[in-house]
Amino acid sequence: MSQLDQATKVIRFGVFEVDLRTAELRKQGVRIRLPGQSFQVLEALLLRPGELVTREELKQKLWPTDNFGDFEHGLNAAVNRVREALGDSSDSPRFVETLPKRGYRFIAPVEVTGSETKKPLPEPASIPSQNGQTPTSADTASEPSRVPRRRWIPAVALLLLLLVAVGTFLFMRLRNQNSQPPSTADKKNLHPVPLTTLPGTETNPSFSPDGSQVVFAWDGGNSQTPISFDLYVKAIGSEKVDRLTHEGAVSIVPAWSPDGSIIAFARAGGAKVGVFSIPARGGPERKLADANLKPDLSGYMSLSWSPDGRQLVYNTIDGIRILTPENGQVRSLDSGRCESFQPAFSPDGKWIAFTCEVSGTYYLDLLSTNGGPSKHLSEGAWGNLAWTNDSQRIVADGLWEFNIHGGEPRRWVVADNATQPVIAARGDRLAYTAFHFTANIWKAGTRNGSSRSVFAPATVEQRNPHISPDGKRIAFESGRSGSPEVWVANLDGSDAVQLSNFRQAEGGTGTPRWSPDGRWIAFDSRVSGKPALYLVDPATALPRQISTNGMPADMASWSADGKWIYFHSESADPAEHDAIYRVAPQGGTPERVAHAHGFKVEESKDGKLLYFAAEASNTAIYVLNLATGEHRPLADMPMLGCANDWVLGSKGIFFVEYGQTPSIDFFDFSSHRVTKKIPLNKQPFYWGGLSLSSDETWLAYSQEDEVDSDLMLVEGFR
Repeated sequence: MSQLDQATKVIRFGVFEVDLRTAELRKQGVRIRLPGQSFQVLEALLLRPGELVTREELKQKLWPTDNFGDFEHGLNAAVNRVREALGDSSDSPRFVETLPKRGYRFIAPVEVTGSETKKPLPEPASIPSQNGQTPTSADTASEPSRVPRRRWIPAVALLLLLLVAVGTFLFMRLRNQNSQPPSTADKKNLHPVPLTTLPGTETNPSFSPDGSQVVFAWDGGNSQTPISFDLYVKAIGSEKVDRLTHEGAVSIVPAWSPDGSIIAFARAGGAKVGVFSIPARGGPERKLADANLKPDLSGYMSLSWSPDGRQLVYNTIDGIRILTPENGQVRSLDSGRCESFQPAFSPDGKWIAFTCEVSGTYYLDLLSTNGGPSKHLSEGAWGNLAWTNDSQRIVADGLWEFNIHGGEPRRWVVADNATQPVIAARGDRLAYTAFHFTANIWKAGTRNGSSRSVFAPATVEQRNPHISPDGKRIAFESGRSGSPEVWVANLDGSDAVQLSNFRQAEGGTGTPRWSPDGRWIAFDSRVSGKPALYLVDPATALPRQISTNGMPADMASWSADGKWIYFHSESADPAEHDAIYRVAPQGGTPERVAHAHGFKVEESKDGKLLYFAAEASNTAIYVLNLATGEHRPLADMPMLGCANDWVLGSKGIFFVEYGQTPSIDFFDFSSHRVTKKIPLNKQPFYWGGLSLSSDETWLAYSQEDEVDSDLMLVEGFR
């Protein structure tokens, strides 16, 4: 088969065009966002139209230097994003065809534009292969173009082709109409519509059993701190909203009982915390159980009824619990060696699905209610989980749908900001929460929080600031270019320069860190499909990858002398994972510092001690003696809500405190006392980062300046 030569610039098919020079996909001239790995997949298929591109070939293209641990899921996800961008379906493909267990094939005619010429490629069915090998550009440069000559087609043959096409169309249409689950073509007309349009923030919907009503949490239109959510009920198609509770909380998650008589709810961050119930028509609350719940809006909390209405499953900071409301009995659920949350009973009562976090990687897990160990179903599922009524599929954040028997995840409705999905037991309805964030970086003095000001404001998410050693510039992560990238700007926000341009919307690029001499900025990115470290000179804005010999690496931090970069690794090997590593800035074989798990690592200015967060959330801070390798929890240091939102000073640690009265607090090493340094009138951005100036007189932090959400409804979902 003839590949494209080096003069190739643009490939066109249908209403789409792909620019190979700029790695851009456009539809009728409008740019469509496509993550880096997905673009690589599309490029590989377009360069060999009509020919099988094997999964192994794609693996080598996407992960050439590493035996990627969950390559199957990563490749499936990349292909799914290609199909989303093209509006394609795996059941009735127009562009990308799946050849089961082998690979993929691009099946639509394509047209190539070179530097001066424009030529169509052969129709896919007529393209010969070369022993399954992809020819090099040198091979194709001397090879004549294999454009098929036009042939006269007799009228009879044309009529036969038309009849075959019509017959094929009718057959495919009938097959799709009678297949379960419906194909993408059947569901392509599903469009989310607003379910609520109230001012402020609405979250955590739950349908009544007949799907005619929804209960949800609402802040009453007041999104300022202190946050105060209560439960409200409304009928579908009506704007009338009835209030159920009157206590207020940072988080409240409802679950309508299967018989429709009561609404159970978990409440955290208020005067009354625990699991409660209330009559669906209103009335007094009844406390069902105490619970150690996490008060935030991140989707950590969840609540689910068993189909017989006799049990409730929910997650606490200490793990998953099952409650029997009739007698108040609570028991723990063994979810294995992972941090588990967002459990949900299947409608047939045979399974409990939950999110399992292992070393910063999230999995969708299944646990049989008849006992036995849980099993990983897929990687990457997150958020409240919703079962379809046939108990065969699970919908997670982003409206990704997973079949419990395996296979590629699907996405019937494209909604990148979709979270907390729920499915009505009857009525073919799906609802979800659509969040909208504006987060900016703020500066505040460390003595009393005075002279607070916003840095380089924008209407997107900006976080992970890091102040340069001379205090004149800030490196930060911003979505102002359309995807999370690393930027740098002067202290007054002027001369903002984009340092990375990976255009990787999912997984992102960020957490920049200045070197001690101010010459370099280290950061991480998942543009290659796994976390990796990069180094960039702010003067040139030309990043290069730091080799770690294939080891995944993120959350870089410099040693005090600038000779090492510490990092966190998501290695699947437990022997490797439970360790802190460092690598030279020029790259090489990572060196294990100690057998300790560290998400964020900071070295003391004298280079003798390491401080690190032990977990991603709800974490202790540990201190490590570099000379002896001994490490221990920092005595009397409070548990932190986020492993990223703290910073080391010479006399103690500044850290973010979430909740009803958010603040930036200070833990003093000498007195072991905590002082509230900077009261905040808005919530800090979770995983937003914290940076301290060299003279320790001011801090930079990320804050949620505007947060709102609405509930969205999808009719006809089944």
